[in-house]
Amino acid sequence: MIQQLKYKTLLYAEDDILTQTLYKEYFENFFEIVYLAENGQQALEIYHDKSPDVICLDINMPIISGLQVCKNIRKKDNKTKIILLTCLTDKQTLFEAIELGLSSYLEKPISELKLKQALIKLSGQFKTQSKELICSENDQYYFWDKEKQQLLRDNEPVHLTKSEKRLLELLVTSQHHVLDYHQIYNYVWFDNMDQEYSERSIKSLIKRVRSKLPENIIMNSYGLGYFINK
Repeated sequence: MIQQLKYKTLLYAEDDILTQTLYKEYFENFFEIVYLAENGQQALEIYHDKSPDVICLDINMPIISGLQVCKNIRKKDNKTKIILLTCLTDKQTLFEAIELGLSSYLEKPISELKLKQALIKLSGQFKTQSKELICSENDQYYFWDKEKQQLLRDNEPVHLTKSEKRLLELLVTSQHHVLDYHQIYNYVWFDNMDQEYSERSIKSLIKRVRSKLPENIIMNSYGLGYFINK
């Protein structure tokens, strides 16, 4: 079940550099990308810039506390999963944290077993795998978000037209199978009776989508059609 995290992104906020380094190496075993923050303000900046799927943060951090970071996020966002780490035993703080809809609340020092149990619980909260990794190049990651029908570059949306979205969706979901011109035409323009079949139009569409991805991702099998080289 924990495999459901492998294409998810994590923001890990911890002000102790040694602890941060140790946990980062651990988290990288489970998450596709791990972003790091050393204080609450930096954590909020990364959250707004990268839109991570999961946030793991220490409650006691400089500038802005982890609890306040959670409160700021929950004003508009109830979907991002949050794990709060703390050395505190203050019951009032605990009650405030629980009301924020956390995925887990763990007291430090945290054993590897408890952390893994928290990640297993977390993975179960992702009912379906929304994001699928297409490729990576020069530390940039390209995902297809099936739920939102978006191409993401490092979690930033890449603009696609309606027909470009349908083409990319077809290629990603076809699992390397070669698609001929008729299959592409029928999928992309199934609801547009005014669009006549044209190999030139299909080639033009493929060229546009190719320009928004790294080279050699959309490949041509001579005489057969196109497939995605993930």
